[in-house]
Amino acid sequence: MTHARRGALLLIPLVVPVLARATAWAQDADQGTHGILTIDVPGVSFEELMSIPEVVSLARNGGAGLMANAENMVLPSPGVPAGTPVSADVPSEIHVRLDPDELGLDGVGKEIGELIETHSNEELLVLVVSSRPSDEMVAANDELRGIAMAVGERDELLGADDPEGSLTSDSTRRDGVVVGEDVQATISDYGGGGLLVAGDPPPLGSPIEIIEGPPPFELHERYLAQRQMYVPVGTAAAIYLAIAGLGAIAVLALGDRVPNGVRRVFGWASLSVPVLATALLAAGHLPELTYATVVPFVALVTVFGTLAFAPLERTDVLLVPVGIGIAVLAFFAFEAVLEWSGALTPFVGGSQLDGGRFYGLPNVFLGVLIGSSLWIAHRLSTAAGVALLVAVALFAGLPYLGSDFGGGFSLFATAGIWLAVRERHRLGVWKGIGVVVGVTLLGTAVILIAHAIAPLETHVTQFEEGVSGLGGVVERFVDRLQVGFDLIARNPFALVPVLGLPVAIAAVLWPPAQLRPSLERSPAWRDAILVCLLAGVVAYLANDTGPAAAGFAFGMGLGGLLGVSLLLGAEKMVNR
Repeated sequence: MTHARRGALLLIPLVVPVLARATAWAQDADQGTHGILTIDVPGVSFEELMSIPEVVSLARNGGAGLMANAENMVLPSPGVPAGTPVSADVPSEIHVRLDPDELGLDGVGKEIGELIETHSNEELLVLVVSSRPSDEMVAANDELRGIAMAVGERDELLGADDPEGSLTSDSTRRDGVVVGEDVQATISDYGGGGLLVAGDPPPLGSPIEIIEGPPPFELHERYLAQRQMYVPVGTAAAIYLAIAGLGAIAVLALGDRVPNGVRRVFGWASLSVPVLATALLAAGHLPELTYATVVPFVALVTVFGTLAFAPLERTDVLLVPVGIGIAVLAFFAFEAVLEWSGALTPFVGGSQLDGGRFYGLPNVFLGVLIGSSLWIAHRLSTAAGVALLVAVALFAGLPYLGSDFGGGFSLFATAGIWLAVRERHRLGVWKGIGVVVGVTLLGTAVILIAHAIAPLETHVTQFEEGVSGLGGVVERFVDRLQVGFDLIARNPFALVPVLGLPVAIAAVLWPPAQLRPSLERSPAWRDAILVCLLAGVVAYLANDTGPAAAGFAFGMGLGGLLGVSLLLGAEKMVNR
């Protein structure tokens, strides 16, 4: 080997580090062309934010949307100098807060334009958000904030003439809607580490995606209308059910002294519980959400939707709940095909835009599925009834269908209780308990596995990731019970199903004379009512909004018990 070659080999240990450092410098220089600009405009509504021309321009290059759970948004400290690298590994990052009370909306727009035009980085991720609501938003019960986002060359962000785009994320799966946690996830996904400290967990949200379509002005308008109306409409529905239930009890207590027509009115009103619940969900699909459209719709669907099954009474009164149950389950299947869009603006329970769950079966309608399934199952063989309940449990719990873990758990427990009760003479007490536990655990395992392997993360997978060991399960269970207690504290009427369930169960197990004829006529119907009420207890314990989840199970159990008893009594009075 020549001396020249030996010299070259000796230089390798010196040259390689120099080349590596040069490459790192080049990478740092490339990364220096990227920047993150987060602009907080507190105290403005979505419409006010979108009235700023510079924000509209950003939406033309990217998109705009509504942000739920804004209180969970994490922003860096304001005042970081523009173009200052956070580290050698991430784009430069700046966060600015612009007060519209001081600057006015026009002044805010000018500041946004200057911040973008004078930014030292060539390519920017720009996020315009609102960290707190205005007084007007609080008064309107508006919990959604506005957000706009664009990514591109600094000189082109404010000059596009394209239609405005929209935003979404895997957190919501709703066009036009993201959550506060998504802001941090978006910045981190873009490459910014300024929000994260070494050892911090990854963001809980999902990166925001820009999609085609207009910003969600119409959705926000419908949301605001629902927020103003759902309490009065829901209260009116609750008053109707209270009158129907208490009136039915009074009519049964008075016996033959009540005219046959009155008996039938309260009988049909008692059986209208699931139809009313369905109408309150279906009203979310109305083209316009006003009292003039919602109230007549709910009333007409409840009355005529229930009486549509009156012809079945001529064959057998117990066919009426079967027909109603089939129709209700069919509607919920159709609602799932429509991606639960009615649940965005329902008139009982909260909107999915409130931030609890953005897709899938709302907890408040769980009792409707439980009751409807059992109203059908009592006319089927035990095996067929269990199969129906298992199918509905999978519908409630699997991802891309109901995606409701508590709902799936409750319905699998219902299937196990139905099997144990129907086969109690063969199974006995302890084997029956084992069947209930086994069916519930097996079904729950299927739901958890399905969510774990689903391509998109769901709130159930977040639940799985957030629970560690038996202690974590117990802690989460206690937390969910506390949510139910808080719900009762805010709304004392939520106590009605909680206190009513044990009373109704006792009435089925030890029925007074007025209820015995209907329960003795069909042991399967008696078992269906009993299991419906027991499932309501399970639903209360298994769901964070326990009183809401148990409400319609109580309503359908009691309504079925009273309604069939009254109609059978009316039938006997006619045949005398």
